[in-house]
Amino acid sequence: MWAIPPASSSSLDAWLYEAKPVPGCGGCTDAMTRLEAAMKAGNATARFNASADVRSHPDHKPDAP
Repeated sequence: MWAIPPASSSSLDAWLYEAKPVPGCGGCTDAMTRLEAAMKAGNATARFNASADVRSHPDHKPDAP
């Protein structure tokens, strides 16, 4: 059971693994390659880390509320 449930339109897993790469960015391309490999391997930790790298990339801007 969740202490605070995720938004009704999405799940916590969807947010943890969300990755919106910046087109043409080498860092994003590398992280997305690692994300795809982690997904194929079933490695949740590597999936999270690669997704977090894409989300925290300096060129990324937070989504508008």
